[in-house]
Order: sequence, then C-alpha cells, then structure tokens
Amino acid sequence: MIKEALYKLSYSLFPRRCNLCGEVVALDEELCEECAIIKMIEGELCSLCGNPKKECACKKKERKPEYKRFIAPYYYKDSIAAAANRFKDYGYPELAPEMSKRMAQYISERFSEIDFDCITFVPLTKKKLEKRGYNQSELLANGVSEKLKIPVEELLIKIKNTPQQKRSSAQQRKVNLRGAFDLAEGKSADGKTILLIDDIKTTGSTINECSFVLNAYGANAVYAATFCMTKPKSKKEEAK
Repeated sequence: MIKEALYKLSYSLFPRRCNLCGEVVALDEELCEECAIIKMIEGELCSLCGNPKKECACKKKERKPEYKRFIAPYYYKDSIAAAANRFKDYGYPELAPEMSKRMAQYISERFSEIDFDCITFVPLTKKKLEKRGYNQSELLANGVSEKLKIPVEELLIKIKNTPQQKRSSAQQRKVNLRGAFDLAEGKSADGKTILLIDDIKTTGSTINECSFVLNAYGANAVYAATFCMTKPKSKKEEAK
C-alpha cells in the first residue's frame, strides 16, 4: 500500500511524458498512443520539397532551391506538431534525443549514398538564444551527429533579427531572411558536403537562405533535413 501511494504521489508531482511529443503518459510507457503508431513519410520523394512525388509541391516554383536535396521524416500535424511546438516554444529541450534519433534514422536511409563532411544547423541571434536558453536546431544537430558519427560544425551565425516567421507570408519570409545569415568567423565551408539541420520547414525560406550563404562560401553541396514539415495543400484545398 505504501509503495502504491508513493507511486501515485511521484506520478502526480513528476508525471512521465512521451519521449516524442511531451504528452503525459503512464510511468511505464515511453510514448503516447498517438506517437507509438505514427509513421514516417514513405515512398519515392521529391528531392527538392521532400514530399512523396505524387504530392510534390515544386510544380509552381520559379527557381530551384539553394540546397541540393531536402528530407523530413514527418509532417507538421497532430502529435508531431505538438512535439515541434513544445520543443521550440515551450521549453521542452528534453524532447531532442527522441526527435534527433528519428531524424538520424531517416537521414541514414534517405541520404545513405552521401558522404557528409560535417553537420551544421540554423543559428539564432544571441538575443533569441539567451531568451530561449537553447537552440533547438543545434540540439537536433548534436543528436544526429552522435547517431551518425558525423562532426558538427557551427558554420553559420545570424546577424539580423527577423520577425516571427509563422505570421509571415511565403514572400515576406524570403524578404525577412535576406542577409540574415553569414559564415561564422574563422569557419570554412569551402569544398565541404554539408548536412544542414533545422526543426521545422514551412516554406523552406530559412534553410534556403542558409544554404545560399554556405554555397556562396564555397560549399561543394548542401543537403537539408528537418524534423517535420508542413504538408502541401491538396488541389481541393487550394481551390477554396
């Protein structure tokens, strides 16, 4: 009876949370019901937008992106959206190990033929980093590095504050981010094949701008990966 009472007390004070999305679960569970059955994006993928080719979102794009290929294991919806939001905006850095483990698995499958020289990540301004306490993209990059045994290099810095991107249109995002990044002092991208890591891809403007900078400084090729991405609208949704 005492043991059971202590168990209930510990659960009420320190609830066990899903390793992936942060939802409260039973103490003997690692994942919530939704995360336990969620599947990664499958099928033949478009190399540029990361969607299955039948749902490709690149048909109307005017220019090819600066990165060579892009992938994300999940769409930004349901428990994955909850995971991404808690991780980025609500102080849940402890979700990084599970998220990065799944990213590493997907990267090893989808980029198996690529010999990466290093991993880098989308940086934050010093002000933003101090406010949040951590860079979510850096945590993911470190986790992927540990799993894939590819070194992390902090190649980029953010030199311009930008408005909150989630409230901006696709075109405004591009404008906001132009000139926002630069190569970090003393670092070199010259001749390197680089894996660029971020948490969420919405329009792709952030990873595109970072890839532009790396290419401008001589990178051999930039491949990009995020934990999740927004799902393209169906033809019916676009018609509304």
